[in-house]
Amino acid sequence: MRFDELAQNNKLEDFPLLLEQFKVGLTNRATGGSYDEAEYKKVRTLIISNSKLQSLIPKFVKVCRNLDEFWNWIKQQAPTYADRRIIISDQINPIIEVMEYETGEGALEFSKNYEEKEIIGNGGFGVVYKYEHRLLKLPFAVKVFAPAFYDPNNSEKEMERFFQEARILFKLSHPNIIRIFDAGLIGDRPFIRMDYFEGKNLNQILQSNGTLAENKSTIAMLNIVSGIEHAHDKGIIHRDLKPSNIMAAKPNQFRIIDFGLGIFVENELYSRLTKTGSQTVSGYYNAPELVANPSLIDLRSDIYSLGAIWYTLLTGQPPAGSNFLKELEVMGINTNIIDIIGKCLNPLSLRYSSCTELLSEISKLKED
Repeated sequence: MRFDELAQNNKLEDFPLLLEQFKVGLTNRATGGSYDEAEYKKVRTLIISNSKLQSLIPKFVKVCRNLDEFWNWIKQQAPTYADRRIIISDQINPIIEVMEYETGEGALEFSKNYEEKEIIGNGGFGVVYKYEHRLLKLPFAVKVFAPAFYDPNNSEKEMERFFQEARILFKLSHPNIIRIFDAGLIGDRPFIRMDYFEGKNLNQILQSNGTLAENKSTIAMLNIVSGIEHAHDKGIIHRDLKPSNIMAAKPNQFRIIDFGLGIFVENELYSRLTKTGSQTVSGYYNAPELVANPSLIDLRSDIYSLGAIWYTLLTGQPPAGSNFLKELEVMGINTNIIDIIGKCLNPLSLRYSSCTELLSEISKLKED
């Protein structure tokens, strides 16, 4: 369906199809093929004018007014056709997923009790919305999982597995973990409704306020490790701990979010997400053994991430290279803190065996 047909019929439910065609057209143009110039401009206008999409609109859609500008942009971003396809999919898929959700019957039913306020996050596993309950006037965060997270062609089995595993989340009841209230379906997509926490993630705090002093970083880690210890006691491993998954607010309030990866990643799901271009495990905060084997289940992988987070709170950068602990020494950081961080970041067999052991070591710092 073309733009003019959509506008003439006023069928918002056809917008996801139009966006899919937009993605195909961009991919053709980025890999040596062609795409209709007028179609590009019309769909671009439609995307930019949609208020629900403002936080998701890719920069290139905003700045590339025509296909020549898009062609120059994509050439600078990636030299190969394969990389260009990934870039386009990564940036357009979140918009498609939001519009598929927004135009579905389940979303309309959900809106009877909840008013959507804004999109507050998105990633490979789905989109997070802020909703307000119409009668209670209370805010909630609602994570709606992306299609890649489950298999629509085997939906009955997938949904049964999803909700069987989701029950584990309700075991988590700790002041340093975002509380889960509900799980269900919006249309054919699973969702989880949780506490809305008014704060910033640690990445945002580091960017706006700079690094933390030793005592403040120690208080933060006491809270964070305490939350992960509780999860481990319940048999739940996070497996994607990083500063952006830790929310903070004054005075000394910390909440761990996004346990979805630790709960649901299995070999089958990992393979499916990899094929779609979604990343499950990567980056400076994931333990080397987890990067090598993303389906590994070992609580000590979380302990590595906790050490990497602490290092980042003190230096502003994740640990990298062979002499990263020297940076802490140069900064004059307490040697006991350096030793704790170093042990967290050791090879698997040399790390702390549990968060209880790690928490005991951190608590001693407060006693000194």
